Amino acid sequence: MNRIDFINKITTYSARFVLEVEGFNAVNMYDINIHAESFLIPVLNETFGLNLENLNSTQKKNFPAIDLADFKNRVAFQVTATNNFSKIEETLQKFFNNQLNKHFDVLYFYIITQKKEKYKDSKLAKQIPSGFSFNAKDHIIDREILLQKINSISSSLKLEALSKIFQQEFSDIQIELRKKEYVGGYLNNEPENLSPNLLSIAFPDIFYKAELDIDKDEILADLNRFLLSKGKSPIKKMREAKLIKQALRKTDCKFSDWLLHENCIYTFRNLNDEAEPYRKIVDKGTITTLECKDFYERNEDNKSVFKHLLRNTLTQFCKIKEIEWYGKNEIFRFANNPIVPNQKQVKWKGKNESTKSVIFEMHNKKEGHIICFRHLAFRCSFLNISNDWFLVLNPTWSFTNPGGYHISRFEPAYLSGLKRLENNNAVFNYFRFFGYYFSHVDLFTVEYPYFKISPHTLIPLSPKLEEKTWKPVKILEEKIDAPQTELKDDKELNDISLFD
Repeated sequence: MNRIDFINKITTYSARFVLEVEGFNAVNMYDINIHAESFLIPVLNETFGLNLENLNSTQKKNFPAIDLADFKNRVAFQVTATNNFSKIEETLQKFFNNQLNKHFDVLYFYIITQKKEKYKDSKLAKQIPSGFSFNAKDHIIDREILLQKINSISSSLKLEALSKIFQQEFSDIQIELRKKEYVGGYLNNEPENLSPNLLSIAFPDIFYKAELDIDKDEILADLNRFLLSKGKSPIKKMREAKLIKQALRKTDCKFSDWLLHENCIYTFRNLNDEAEPYRKIVDKGTITTLECKDFYERNEDNKSVFKHLLRNTLTQFCKIKEIEWYGKNEIFRFANNPIVPNQKQVKWKGKNESTKSVIFEMHNKKEGHIICFRHLAFRCSFLNISNDWFLVLNPTWSFTNPGGYHISRFEPAYLSGLKRLENNNAVFNYFRFFGYYFSHVDLFTVEYPYFKISPHTLIPLSPKLEEKTWKPVKILEEKIDAPQTELKDDKELNDISLFD
C-alpha cells in the first residue's frame, strides 16, 4: 500500500469514530468517550510527536481540566464530545484556576464529534492570563484538523501505523463488540488475576541525615596532583556529588546508597555507628534520625527526595546482583566484565534453580566480529500506595559497544528490531525473572539490610477487564541502518515450569 491508501483508510475509519461517538452520546451512553481518550493517545503521539499519558490511568488527580498530558513537552489535551462555547470557557477557567499553566505551555481541546465553525476569541481571551498563548483556531481541533496534520506526515511507516490503529479500533467487529459491551455493561462479572509490574519493596523504618563536612579544595587539589602524575591536565572544578565520591574513595568506600540534598547526606546506613564510613564525610554533631513515613508524608518535595534515596539504595543493592546503573540512559542493566567483556549467565530460582543468559554477544553476520553486547535491563520508578512501597519495573534491553559499557550507536535499530519480535508474554516473563532474581537468597548471597525486593504477586480483580479495551496497538518504528546481525528473541524463559 502507498501513502494515499493509508490516508484513505484513516479517513474512512475516523469517520466511523465520529459516528460511533455521536450515536452512543445521542442515547446518553458515554463509555465511548472514555474509550476515546485511550484510543487517541497513540494517534496524537504519532501525529504531534508527543509522549502523552492518560491522567485518569496514571492517577495524577491534581489536573482537573485535562485528560491527556505530556509533561516533558508541556502539552495537555482536553478530550471531549461537547463542542459548545461554555465547555471551552469552563475548562479554561478550571485550567488557569488550578494554575496548570505552570505545568503546561500548550493546551489543546480535541472535539471527538465536530468543533463549531467559530468560537469568540475575544470572550475566551478574558480567561487567559498574559504570557499564555491560546486561540480557538489553532488549539481547538477535531477530526478534520487531525486529518490535515496526518496528511502532512511524510513517513509511510507512521501512516501505516496510524492506519492500523484506526482499522483495529473501528472495524465492523470492534464496533459491534463495543455496542454489546456498552449496552450490556462495560465490564462483565468474571474475575481474573492481574499481574501489575509492581514488586513490593522493604527498607528500614528510619534513615539518617547529617550535614556534609568535606574539604572540597583539598579533594580537588589531591585529584589534580594525581592527574598531573599521570600526565593529564588538571581540572578547575567538579560537581559536588563527584567530590563526595572522590572523598569516599580516599577511605576505600565505593558505596552509592547516599543522597546529597541541600548540603546534607541522607542514607539508610546508621551514621551513629562508629564503623560507618560515611561518618568521615559528615559533621557528626548534626547527625539526625528520621522516621521514613513521617518524612515522605510531609509533602511532595520530601517524597521526591525519599524516592531519590530509594533509587540510590537500589543502585547499591543491584551492584550485589551484578547489575549496574547507567545514568546517561537512566537504566539498570546487567554489568559486563570491564576487563574482558563477554556473554554472561546468572543463576536464579523460580520454581526450580536455573540459569539465564543476561548478556549476549551480537556478531556481524558477514564478517563475524562482535558488533555489540545485548544486556537484559530495566527502567524503574517507585510507587507509594497507602503504607506500602513498590518498585515499578519495566524490562528492556541495553546494547553496548564491544567495550561492554558505552551505549552502542546501533542500539535504536536493534532495540526496535527486538520489539517487533517480543510479545507481551515475553516481557512479562522478564518481569517475573527479575522478581525472583532479586529476592533469591542462598548461602553465597551477600546480605544487604537496607533494601529488599519480593517476587511479584497476583492481584484478584472482579469483574475482569477486557484486554482489547486497553491493549495498545504496537507502533512500528522507523528503520535505522545498522550492520546485519542475527537478532533472535530470547526464549529461555518460555518454559512455564520455571515459574511458580
